[in-house]
Amino acid sequence: MKTPRHVVIGTAGHVDHGKTSLIKALTGIDTDRLAQEKERGITIEPGFAHLDLPGGPRAGVVDVPGHERFSKNMLAGAAGIDLALLVVAADDGVMPQTREHLDILRLLGLKSGLVALTKCDLAEAEWIALVRDDLQRLTGGTFLEGAPIVEVSAVTGTGLTELKDALAEAAAALPPREAAGRFRLPLDRVFTLTGFGTVVTGALMDGTLRAGEEAMVYPEELPAKVRGLQVHSRSVETAWPGQRLAVNLNLKKEKLARGDVLAAPGSLRPSLMLDVRLEVLAGSPFPVRNGSWVHLYLGARELLAKVVLLADEELGEGQSAFAQLRLVEPVTARKDDRFVVRFYSPLVTIGGGQILDASPLKRRRHKAQVLSQLETKEAGSTLERLELAARERPETFPTLEELVFRADLEPERVKNDAQTLVRQGRLVRLTREIFIHREEMTRLRERLVRLLTEWHEHNPFSPGMSLEEARRRLTPGASPAAADACLDLLEADKLIARELGNVRLAGFQPQINEEENELIARLERLYLERGATPLATSAVEPADSPAGERRRQAAFAALIRSGRLVRLDDLYYIHRLHYDRAWELFKNLAARETVTLTGQFRDELPTSRKVAIAL
Repeated sequence: MKTPRHVVIGTAGHVDHGKTSLIKALTGIDTDRLAQEKERGITIEPGFAHLDLPGGPRAGVVDVPGHERFSKNMLAGAAGIDLALLVVAADDGVMPQTREHLDILRLLGLKSGLVALTKCDLAEAEWIALVRDDLQRLTGGTFLEGAPIVEVSAVTGTGLTELKDALAEAAAALPPREAAGRFRLPLDRVFTLTGFGTVVTGALMDGTLRAGEEAMVYPEELPAKVRGLQVHSRSVETAWPGQRLAVNLNLKKEKLARGDVLAAPGSLRPSLMLDVRLEVLAGSPFPVRNGSWVHLYLGARELLAKVVLLADEELGEGQSAFAQLRLVEPVTARKDDRFVVRFYSPLVTIGGGQILDASPLKRRRHKAQVLSQLETKEAGSTLERLELAARERPETFPTLEELVFRADLEPERVKNDAQTLVRQGRLVRLTREIFIHREEMTRLRERLVRLLTEWHEHNPFSPGMSLEEARRRLTPGASPAAADACLDLLEADKLIARELGNVRLAGFQPQINEEENELIARLERLYLERGATPLATSAVEPADSPAGERRRQAAFAALIRSGRLVRLDDLYYIHRLHYDRAWELFKNLAARETVTLTGQFRDELPTSRKVAIAL
């Protein structure tokens, strides 16, 4: 489902280059909210406004801090923007934070934007021409290469109309977002509002969010309910991807923090590790070494992370490689989310990249298999990613729900693709919800043959390994349902046989000694004498030791295999002679009567009601 077009515009640029003044001139809204911001004349926290684009949608606008000391707040505001507005003062030109902010926007995956050359009323034409040349060199090779550079003045109003038109044109060229899937809202502000309670804000990244919907706050996994929604100060029933919105929640403000994520219940999984493609900036003053500690910025979250390079000892400027980030606190993310890393000290931006697995295994370095798996996670088709998800941790017998998390795909896609892989013979369906890779099924088959072969060699008189032990030793990490489903498939392939709660190889026949022969003869006489009213199995020749119980089971198994006893259910067995007589009696009754009552069948045998029903 395509979403109605919504756009979030984000400013970027050096401190005091006029970002806040420009937004106020464009929108009439002062985004400096804090008294400290008013006093110091700089933006500290991200500010928010809205702008009605000519002939287009009402866009959200994010004003981010430009001062180097507040770069972490800039990163919090930059998460979720669609269209970058790089602001450069004409009287000052390109400055350090101009370069850093452009690097950050590129690392966050921005694809579209333009440049506003502000304070043009304070600069001579020749100087402005030089600054434009610098900007063209700066943006060369980036997503802003060839983008419009619009000369404006927030004081005189020069160029504001042209800037709005350029923003509208860029917004119209953006691809529409997909509204399908589970909603996700990274929180960049948390506050209380009189009469409402707790309010959180952010840009909706995925899915649609509706008033009254059940939600969850991650990574703490706090259940929540959406009391109400506002977009640009207007109440709405539904919010769409790309909209900046305020959400009224039924939680206390103290339980929430910037960087938390509001999402559908059960849709995310907190993790202390992330598999990533890590890129070091071309102009980075520091390399990234294996084991380096960095500041990680993900969504609106900032935390420390240790970099584990999976194939290298060091990444220099302009290089990229697979890595695993090991975190000091849990986070939630999804595949393809973008992140930025800054050096531990001094605090400068050195790189960033893209998440490949938001809930990975702990990776070992210099392993070809690990690198191959990450290549599949990065560029594989959905079928390849799903097959890898089933193959990567086979011992856990993944359910459809688990595969959704591992492959980071939508539930319906996983369901359909899993069926495709089953038809192709790459996955085996054990139950309605549990799948296993074909290679793991082959390993289980070989393991069970080995286990039972060893069992029969050491226990030649036993009818087989107990079902409980076979489950435990064959599939130690699986549920009984998954283990039984495996055994069902192997029995259908005539590899094994199950009887009397035991499992044996299909071709194995237990040896019988003289003592067991005597027990078999006694049991057969007993069942012949009891006729159609057999004893409950537990009452027949009760054993006084484990060895005696094994002999008793072996005797029953021998009578079943030879066809002299017929199993009715877990409680009753009957001799074949009396079973055949009961069958003839039933056929005769059925031939005489339109309906044969259980009581009539019971009395004719004669036997108990329980045995009649079992028959």
